[in-house]
Amino acid sequence: MFPAGETINYSLSSETLSVPQDIELDSMVIGYRSAPKDKFYSIYKVKSKSQGTLVFEKELEVNGGASISEVREEVRELIESDYSGIFEIGREDFEHICESMFIRANADFVGNPGVGRSKLVHNTKEISNFYRSYITAIKSKPFLLLAGISGTGKSRIVRELARACWDVDCTEFKAQKPKNFEMVQVKPNWHDSSELIGFVSRIGADKDGNGVAFVAGDFLRFVAKAWENPEIPYFLCLDEMNLAPVEQYFAEYLSVIESRKIDENGNISTDPILKSDEQWYFNLTAQLTHKEEIRTQFNTEGICIPQNLIVVGTVNMDETTFSFSRKVLDRAMTIEMNEVNLKGGLDHRHEMIGKLGKTELIGETVEGVDVYSDFQNVCDITIDYLQGINDKLEGTPFKVAYRTRNEVLLYVVNNLPYDKDSNGKTLSQDFVIARAMDEITNMKILSRIEGDETKVSASFLDGLENTIKKGLVTVCPNLFEEREGKKAYASVSLAKLTEMKKRLTSGYTSFWS
Repeated sequence: MFPAGETINYSLSSETLSVPQDIELDSMVIGYRSAPKDKFYSIYKVKSKSQGTLVFEKELEVNGGASISEVREEVRELIESDYSGIFEIGREDFEHICESMFIRANADFVGNPGVGRSKLVHNTKEISNFYRSYITAIKSKPFLLLAGISGTGKSRIVRELARACWDVDCTEFKAQKPKNFEMVQVKPNWHDSSELIGFVSRIGADKDGNGVAFVAGDFLRFVAKAWENPEIPYFLCLDEMNLAPVEQYFAEYLSVIESRKIDENGNISTDPILKSDEQWYFNLTAQLTHKEEIRTQFNTEGICIPQNLIVVGTVNMDETTFSFSRKVLDRAMTIEMNEVNLKGGLDHRHEMIGKLGKTELIGETVEGVDVYSDFQNVCDITIDYLQGINDKLEGTPFKVAYRTRNEVLLYVVNNLPYDKDSNGKTLSQDFVIARAMDEITNMKILSRIEGDETKVSASFLDGLENTIKKGLVTVCPNLFEEREGKKAYASVSLAKLTEMKKRLTSGYTSFWS
């Protein structure tokens, strides 16, 4: 019998199948899902030299608890139907493949209903594990804060992520500043969006308003460039982001980013960040883009945030900077960069991230509802963990709500494909989920906690630490155990809580160093 709520991964090779030279059969996933109704589903990923990578997904109507032989026949029919004219597979070969597949699967089942969704099927082998949290955080929410001591390479990593979107032998990869990267230095005197987005100038205008112009800022010009190249991720780096109050100079973006919705075509759209019926606006759109279809879109719908725009702010916390309000922290993903490897960067001129693209960086989901039906089991596990933390936060201003829940779910789901360690060995799904929960706890929950002993007591932090550890162990029981020569998992959220408790001895603590 094939257990409910499980999936199997296995490879199909050209050695066991008779396939044309042009076709490389890469992988297949078969799984059983008990909700919303009993059915099997399967994913096929085929690489063709002439057509690129093709991903097929089919659902097999099979009664719950069907036997392996029944599944075999269903899959065989599906393969013959889908790949008629592409390759031929003999029954004996197919039976042999199926037997091998199920023998391996029975030894190591991975409970992950929905893992085969095409939006998650992409190659993670070439991507460095060191950058996984950056990549999945961006895919979950394209607004990232990089915090850390000065000189740790916060702005550099944004540039290198943009560079990784190009092939190593192309001009943009070798350029000092790839065209999909823009750095804006935040000034301490910014108290509105005029420097970043722009402003209406009436210099030279007559009493009837003729001659009024809009002076576009760097942000608006970069938005237009991103709209012109929707298949390429575009990175805007706000350097020293908190030298000025973010809530003031970036107010329009903070508002509009929360209007993100998926339209009927599967594209993510937002409310306009700028729109007007006055002549200066139409003159502005003509200046921003020479592509008529983009200009028409701007004129009719306004200038919205493109799906491929990623905003990253670098953050230092000292006497010259402003702290973040929860309004900002609730809308962003936060990653700390305080670790320093003094031997790093001496072997290679550029970061060895691996090839990135739209699939790895640009999310196709916005809210929890967008992933819940396909990943119900994973989402329920995550919500149970989050509920335990929220119960501990009851009665404090740090309690999380729907926005945080949505981003926690998206982050966990977006981490599911990254199931290999640095040596290429497969990680258990329990570990992958627990690791993602630990990281997102640090990003979205601990980053909001600050105050003196009347608001954040030592006993409160101790209780939160126990709750987090208990929740992680519930998901992955051996998470903190040393075994087979491997070190126990080093939790980033528990380490941060230890740091915050030490800081509390001075009478005040916060997430920020």
